[in-house]
Amino acid sequence: MKRILYKIINKLGYNIQSKKTKREELLRPLTKYSHLNNFNIIILAQNYILNLENKYRDFEIKNHEQGFMVSFSNLNIYIESLEEFHILNEVFINDDYHYTTTKKSILIDIGCNIGITSLFFSTFSYIEKIIAFEPVTITYEQAKLNFQLNTKICKVDAIKNVGLGKHKREEKFLFDRNVKGNTGIRGKLSPSYSKNKSAKEISVNINEASSEILEIINQNSPLKVIVKMDCEGAEYEILESLKETGVIDEIDVLLMEWHDKGTEMIEKILEESGFEYFSKRFSSISGIIYAYKSVK
Repeated sequence: MKRILYKIINKLGYNIQSKKTKREELLRPLTKYSHLNNFNIIILAQNYILNLENKYRDFEIKNHEQGFMVSFSNLNIYIESLEEFHILNEVFINDDYHYTTTKKSILIDIGCNIGITSLFFSTFSYIEKIIAFEPVTITYEQAKLNFQLNTKICKVDAIKNVGLGKHKREEKFLFDRNVKGNTGIRGKLSPSYSKNKSAKEISVNINEASSEILEIINQNSPLKVIVKMDCEGAEYEILESLKETGVIDEIDVLLMEWHDKGTEMIEKILEESGFEYFSKRFSSISGIIYAYKSVK
């Protein structure tokens, strides 16, 4: 009976495939990676991987420690999770931080996570030096490893195992190594942590943003100053600190993600400080703002 039904349906021009066949077709582009440990992550990251393969013909993934060594365009990046494949896609495919200039610059990377954005900026000739900040020790160690894996390209002069904020203090974060990039003061406001039963509480050190950034600027004059901020909720207090101390006047470009509280306060400070800007919304609770001082 089943065969008769299949024949009738096929004659009508329809094609029936089993769930197994559909799954096999979906996974076919990933066959070359089937030997990898944690292949389930590869399956979930399929779209990101295919995007990277299409752009970089030398793209490779190998087993490494608890995760994967991803290699392309002379870069080697150690990643452990689906989220980190997502960040690779954001940075190298979507070009979320693709800023160019003819002026020699220093990048201050606030919330460098595992170092992907710092490595992306290291490929640009206008970048002379990068100073990075990452408060979570496990994440900081992974970033250090990624910088060490790319000594011929990496322009990170220093990475500090601290976060930045309005005041120096010790802070408590929720942490899950599968979602390192969503770790910060926003805590359970992040969808990655709102119902996360695997998260644990950790302590991190926060330094005053203005004093840290001003010291970097003073030591690297006359380089143009680019500040990249992706610090999971701390962006508001950091920007307030920079405005109140006048340090924001020494910054040329701000590339910053915002979370939960919208853009009104950020836009007000940027306008008062002489920045022009445009933005891109990721969702109702997050987005990115690109701000720059206009040259007259």
